[in-house]
Amino acid sequence: MSTSSAARRFALPAVLGCALSLAACGSDSVSVPAPSVSGVAARQCAAVKAALPGTLNGLKRRPTTPDAATVAAWGDPAITLRCGVPQPGVVNPASPEYDPTGQKSQGMEVNGVCWVAVPQKGGGMVLTTVKQHTYVEVTVPSTYKESPLAALAAPVGRNDPQDPEHRFECS
Repeated sequence: MSTSSAARRFALPAVLGCALSLAACGSDSVSVPAPSVSGVAARQCAAVKAALPGTLNGLKRRPTTPDAATVAAWGDPAITLRCGVPQPGVVNPASPEYDPTGQKSQGMEVNGVCWVAVPQKGGGMVLTTVKQHTYVEVTVPSTYKESPLAALAAPVGRNDPQDPEHRFECS
């Protein structure tokens, strides 16, 4: 047996093993639409993601598809984070979702970061920063009763400073 045929004989199982391993890893991946960001927002989102905890309310971090600097996920069903989302409609006067009276949303400050919470049809909550330079959105399925914001406020607040142009009464 020549060296090249022996190498091919061992290479095929190794390649198949790697492909199977990647497929298994991919099956744990959470699909999270990644916002497209550039410039300052891209740097802030990358810094926020790097500072995020590996465990959130006892839930382990999961890989995301795509594996982007703008997304993260924990648990099953997944709590997801997206950095660089558009301004929430409930705080945008030009949006049909605008809610100046707070009937469909609620503002809250958690450890120095202001969030607007919007309940979702069927349960769950979407929480979005409203005073930071780059908007960060956290989607929490109805399965979870404990808010993840206390653990997320520090990574967001340290790496995505407030923008004085983003005016909103948090409470």
